[in-house]
Amino acid sequence: MSSIVVNGCDLYYELRGRGPDLVFVHGEDHGIEMFEQQLERFSAEHRCLAYYRRGHGKSGLPPYGYSLWCQALDLAGLLDALGIECAVIVAVAMGTTIAASYAIDHPARVRGLVLVSWYELDGYPLMERRRQRHSMTFAELHLKIHEIMKARGAEGLIEYMTREGDAFLPILPRDARVREKVIRMMASHPIEHYVKAAEFYSSMPNLVPRMKAIECPVLGICGEDDPSPDRPELLGGLRDFREVWIPGARRFSLLERPDAFNDALGAFLGSLPA
Repeated sequence: MSSIVVNGCDLYYELRGRGPDLVFVHGEDHGIEMFEQQLERFSAEHRCLAYYRRGHGKSGLPPYGYSLWCQALDLAGLLDALGIECAVIVAVAMGTTIAASYAIDHPARVRGLVLVSWYELDGYPLMERRRQRHSMTFAELHLKIHEIMKARGAEGLIEYMTREGDAFLPILPRDARVREKVIRMMASHPIEHYVKAAEFYSSMPNLVPRMKAIECPVLGICGEDDPSPDRPELLGGLRDFREVWIPGARRFSLLERPDAFNDALGAFLGSLPA
């Protein structure tokens, strides 16, 4: 458990295990706690890295630098600082845009890419067409979260999200225990984060046309019940792409169905060239 200043931001990270490098990148409003069951399983044979992205959790909250370009530089700088020359990268939701950008710009340094619930690769504003079951745009949602946090604090936000449930955020897990974990994770960030998230969101281009430049094997993982499901046909032009669907899961398949998720990830890791 350490932190390091990278690209003008203090990034908190955790390294576990020894072996080939496996890097985890969380999505917006998420945190490294979402990877607990993956770190436990895969650190037995891999050196696993998870970090809080800027503005999240225990990492710093600089006044600027939340664009996709800057956050891809964060990832590159962190891997450089830790001496990680080549890794498999596992990224979730909006974190997939960071991982994909890194893989496009640094092809020799990515052995494999795992994209978990990756509709955000459509970029802004196209991705909003895939959020039709949401009552608000991503920006409106975060302004609402900021308003609640400012008036009632983190516990007030947790109470509100628990009460409103799917009407507020239809991606929440159905299982009550896992739902609470996700809600608490989403409410755990500095209040300013929820406004700065809009800079990241609005800076994301449509990466789908550029994905053909990725040379490494790519695995998509998506819950069968995700309200904004992956569209594997969009990545059909990649050199080596496959998609796995996790039954009984929504957006957080790695938390909702961790055994099935880990089996899919493990099979992918086992298929990669040494």
